Amino acid sequence: MPRIIIIILLALLAIPVFAIDIELNPYQASYAVYRGGLNVAISELSLEQSGQYWRWRQTSKAIGVYALFSNKTLYRETTLLLYDKQYRIHNILLTEEGDDGGYENARFSWHDQKIDIQYKNQRYIETMPAEIYDSHSIHLLSAQMLKQHLQTSEFSLYNKGKIKKSYLNLIGESTLEINQKSIEVLVFEQSSEGSSAIVRFYYAAENPLLPLKIERIKPKKKTIIMLLQSVEWR
Repeated sequence: MPRIIIIILLALLAIPVFAIDIELNPYQASYAVYRGGLNVAISELSLEQSGQYWRWRQTSKAIGVYALFSNKTLYRETTLLLYDKQYRIHNILLTEEGDDGGYENARFSWHDQKIDIQYKNQRYIETMPAEIYDSHSIHLLSAQMLKQHLQTSEFSLYNKGKIKKSYLNLIGESTLEINQKSIEVLVFEQSSEGSSAIVRFYYAAENPLLPLKIERIKPKKKTIIMLLQSVEWR
């Protein structure tokens, strides 16, 4: 599977944080990844606590015929730290097995509002918006919107060394079939300025930090879907 597809899989999950009263519960979840209806990869996503930090960790690996094109494992980690009564991004790490050029590391300093970014063998400093999220912490934003009964939020999104103005909207309800079980879900849609792609997140109302399904939809491209297969709450 082409490297760009796996990177998209790791970037599917992301965004910011309001006043924090969201309870984090650790879990380990497994997903099947589809591209144009074909099962092309598997992905593991976990949320876990380590001392004062919480971490979202995700690995993705191609399977079947697609593994002939790429047998590398991609890893993305988002570390959160409780700062000023909010869970905020502390560090983002992205690695690709056997490819140093795919290494990315972003360190977020809330004290001086700076981001120290190492991306594509370059290092630079960006000024940080007051609230910023990435593809994993977006689940915190979804949960907070539900708690505050918000239909839409505008936020800054960090992705691939860049900061973009983005939007998250609660667009409605739907039903998912997972392991022959029907689940009522809420659907959020995320978009960014300068991009024609949209990402849809499907959550059960009682567990908004666990995405049950994620879709990346882009005109003239095959839709990429992550669909939950199993989850273990810890």
